[in-house]
Amino acid sequence: MARKPDSAAGPRTLARTAPRIVALSPDDGSPIDLRNPAVAALLAWLVPGLGHFYQRRTTKGGLFMGSLLAALILGLWLGEGRVVYASWRPGESRLAFLGQAGIGAVAIPAILQSTRLQGPARQPWLASPWFAPPLRSGQLVTPAYADRVLASETGPRPAAFGDQPPLRQCRFDQLSAWHARLGRFFEIGTLYTVLAGMLNLLVVYDAWAGPFREIKDKPSPEPQTPEGDSKTASSPPQEPTTEKPRS
Repeated sequence: MARKPDSAAGPRTLARTAPRIVALSPDDGSPIDLRNPAVAALLAWLVPGLGHFYQRRTTKGGLFMGSLLAALILGLWLGEGRVVYASWRPGESRLAFLGQAGIGAVAIPAILQSTRLQGPARQPWLASPWFAPPLRSGQLVTPAYADRVLASETGPRPAAFGDQPPLRQCRFDQLSAWHARLGRFFEIGTLYTVLAGMLNLLVVYDAWAGPFREIKDKPSPEPQTPEGDSKTASSPPQEPTTEKPRS
């Protein structure tokens, strides 16, 4: 990765403009303008391929955006939107979120929803269950969020929450209810979203540093012979001559 000034700008503009950062294409060695790599990496983390569109690398951006967003959406659909959440409670650490956090579009809402639900607010933003961690037995939530959970879940009934004015207390394990209802699709959806997040880390690196370039081995120099032995080394070997016996 090298820095390249904008040759089209005038001398005064060139003095005030930061040098552009370029990388070399592994195909033909042509320069690739990375623009601002930090901004490109941030955009690529937020949405796969967005950083490449910012760098005008539209082919790669479309490929990354289409494939990784398809895997992410498919995983969310299989898990009914329940498979991406952040939870670090004792005994309920969501380790899969470490891979899912490779895509900021789902990592940021999951962190905000978890912070709100487990904090003094006692409910996620807008009382929405999307990207919110599952409730556990004995957890206190607001009446508005308890009603949203009852409306979105098929298993729990009104008796699943007890009154603890001004809050309501959960009386069931919501994660167990998800596993019972979704079965293997919960794990499959988790796998798709984790793979999408981990693969996007490579996309972020490509937006920041440019494409990988293969380093070719340099040819080893030929051994040099001493100057005095050059004639001996270059001359072909002579066959020994034998004399015929005289008769």
